[in-house]
Amino acid sequence: MHPARVRAWDVAVVLLLGLGATAAAAALSQWGDDVYRFLLGDLDPVLTTLIVSSLGVAALIVLARRDWFSIGGGGYAGLVVAAFVGCVLTIPVIIVDLLGGFPADMNVPAPESLLFYPSIALVAEFAFHVVPLAILASVVRLASVRLERARLLSMIAVSTIEPTLQVMWGAEQSPLWANAYVGAHLLVFNLVAVHFFRRYGFLSMYAFRVAYYLIWHIAWGFFRLSVLFGG
Repeated sequence: MHPARVRAWDVAVVLLLGLGATAAAAALSQWGDDVYRFLLGDLDPVLTTLIVSSLGVAALIVLARRDWFSIGGGGYAGLVVAAFVGCVLTIPVIIVDLLGGFPADMNVPAPESLLFYPSIALVAEFAFHVVPLAILASVVRLASVRLERARLLSMIAVSTIEPTLQVMWGAEQSPLWANAYVGAHLLVFNLVAVHFFRRYGFLSMYAFRVAYYLIWHIAWGFFRLSVLFGG
């Protein structure tokens, strides 16, 4: 146990991010934009974002206290490196899109995308990485497994969640070759993400995903309709 690793400032930043994500979901709901349905189905996006964010903050504190991962601590260098790598990783998937790998309606359109993607990025990190890792950390605590080995195996395990779900969803949306690539691409994406989590802290992992979404879903998502579909 290392309570000193839990800094009040880091927790405050993550709490603000959670409140911001919840506010974004509320704003999109008030505007009547049903942008969350393809992802959340009939779940209320505001309540879902609030619950996942609350669980995520609690899970981050658990991970920091058990000396598995930190919330911040990477400084500006960690944020910059993570954001840069996130941008670079969009290049191959944009090439796959140019080759006809994805359907026209795969992105939330602008201007809703400006609120949707930064908020859903936080939900994704909490749901795919932070909460599962906190659960595994609690289980490992009860077993006689070395910390480093347990953490590494847990990082690999949670990295398979998002690509598995994405491949299942994309089975009827994309050609087989493109869907297979997405599975491999997202596995690499998730492994890199949890590496940044371990090395620089949660805020850098979040910056990594937001930078990726900024290029892939927001910027490229705005131009791809006219470039690929003449829309």
